[in-house]
Amino acid sequence: MVFSLFGRRDKSDIRKGKGVFQPKIPDSTLRGPATAPSVEQQREAARKTAEKIDRIESEMIAVSVGTANRIPTAGASAQRTADRTTSPAIGAHPGPRAEGGASGLEGRSAAPAMAPLDFSTSIVLGDSAGAGDIHVSVSNLPADLEEAAILFANGQSPAAQATLKAALNRGELGDNLRLAWLMLFDVLQASGQRAEFDTHALDFAARFETSPPAWQEVEPEPVAPKRAAAAAVVSFSPKLDATAQKQIEQVQKAGLQKRPVIADFSRVVSCDAQGAALVAKLIETFARANRELTVQGAQPLFTAANGVIQAGRRDENPGGWQLALTALRLQGEKQAFEDLSIDYCVTYEVSPPPWEPMPAKIVVANVDHSVPDTIGKAEPAAPLGTAVEGQSLVLRGQVSGRMITELGLLRAYAAERSDVIIDARPLQRLDFAAAGEFLNEVVVLRSASKSVLIIEPSFIVEALLVVMGIHELAEIRRRKL
Repeated sequence: MVFSLFGRRDKSDIRKGKGVFQPKIPDSTLRGPATAPSVEQQREAARKTAEKIDRIESEMIAVSVGTANRIPTAGASAQRTADRTTSPAIGAHPGPRAEGGASGLEGRSAAPAMAPLDFSTSIVLGDSAGAGDIHVSVSNLPADLEEAAILFANGQSPAAQATLKAALNRGELGDNLRLAWLMLFDVLQASGQRAEFDTHALDFAARFETSPPAWQEVEPEPVAPKRAAAAAVVSFSPKLDATAQKQIEQVQKAGLQKRPVIADFSRVVSCDAQGAALVAKLIETFARANRELTVQGAQPLFTAANGVIQAGRRDENPGGWQLALTALRLQGEKQAFEDLSIDYCVTYEVSPPPWEPMPAKIVVANVDHSVPDTIGKAEPAAPLGTAVEGQSLVLRGQVSGRMITELGLLRAYAAERSDVIIDARPLQRLDFAAAGEFLNEVVVLRSASKSVLIIEPSFIVEALLVVMGIHELAEIRRRKL
């Protein structure tokens, strides 16, 4: 979305501090070579990547000249930045913000605060958060710290560690010296290098005359105890129309609370295009988020949807077609799905929707109101991962790739909120591709006039968010030592 201004179509496009580039990392970076590369080889690869980024930046500057009337001037961007009361950049300490009744600054030690990093605006969304107000410039994060953040994101902890140590030994980091130390502690913690962590902790205490970060013992992910979960049953009225929104919200709420939920459509006899579209979107959301949902009455859904469509008649709202195709997927009717998709293709002159079976967590119950044996019975719970807890969405462990599950949960969580809170304290690593997907989603949220707060990511992850420009779109509450 952000990069449509420059003709980009790949959703995995991501922006580094010195320009915009596609997250196409060399194979040696993504998978690692057959033999471990030396530090010098790692730095040479990073240098070549920087050169490519500089070339892309030059091309972008040439493009931006032609769109000068749509892009705010540097002076206007600087004025908006100066007018901000809270800077989301790394190193900035926002004012108190409620989170469980506690201030974001409470409990801060008397140790000297880290000097704020002087990041210039990378992406600025204007007051209307529209695409026309996007402005691109550069980040002042030192190249060594950017390189270390990217290496760690790509799973190359030894190379990230070597890069940080080399930067510290050169002694050219200035105000970013303390940040480099904290990033190094994060890498050592993630790598399980307790002895080296303790050695550097002594050096840190002597240099800064303050307590170093404490080693965090890694504990197994908590497992919820066995318990009988009562299923939430939401019954839909005989006619599906705009009023079905109330029942849909009940289904979504139960899903976010991790309760087994049964959407009962067995009484449905008719629908209009709007109601059909709402139900089709509900089922698709659960499927893409890989969340459990039991659908009761798939056949009545198909019958009602099929009654409002006609091959060759191009309705303005294709909701009936969407629900009919979804109902066939629920029932596993592949041939009927393909036949109907051809009619849809001819009617709307588009490519036919491909057959895609429903995920295992989307279950179809019998019409006689019997449900699968797993519903309502005690089962061992899976280790807790990304989930909605309290008023925030919690990211845990290592998040990588397309983030299908995480983004599905985020969209459902953010649907009815103006303030989106993401708790990144348990997040160990965000890989490079996932960071690009996350950037795109944050842009969508900001375009919908929603604020985004990211709570206390590790310093190495926070540096990656800065490289991506996410700090310009979301408030980042810094981790306290």
